[in-house]
Amino acid sequence: MKNLTFDNGIEEYDLDGKVTVKFNPTDVAFLEKLSDSFQVLDLIQEEVKLSQEEITDEKDVFNLAKNLDTKMRDIINALFGQDVCTPLFGEMNLFASAGGLPVWANLMLAIADEVQNSMQGELKKREARIRKYTDKYKK
Repeated sequence: MKNLTFDNGIEEYDLDGKVTVKFNPTDVAFLEKLSDSFQVLDLIQEEVKLSQEEITDEKDVFNLAKNLDTKMRDIINALFGQDVCTPLFGEMNLFASAGGLPVWANLMLAIADEVQNSMQGELKKREARIRKYTDKYKK
């Protein structure tokens, strides 16, 4: 039996030297999950902002932050099909800030940037490869 191998575009990414994930950054199904995750995470972030204004009891604020942190972790972990939050963030709440953004946003924006760069690179490769075959058969 012959064995055919082909490039499926799945890339392996090391996240801060703590966890490895695999996905095809040009896969529309992954892009849809990424987009959906961003939308839900943004809604949760807004919920935190509104709650900070309304909730005055410190214990209630901490409980809300823990509950929403758990939701955010579930969404991010579901995106990758594995627990990435525990190795990346440990017990840190995902609303913690770094570089002016919540740490969850820093991770997701890094993924979004990689997706955008990969899409642009693949389009260039595709054009060159198609041109190679069209030139060959144009003769």
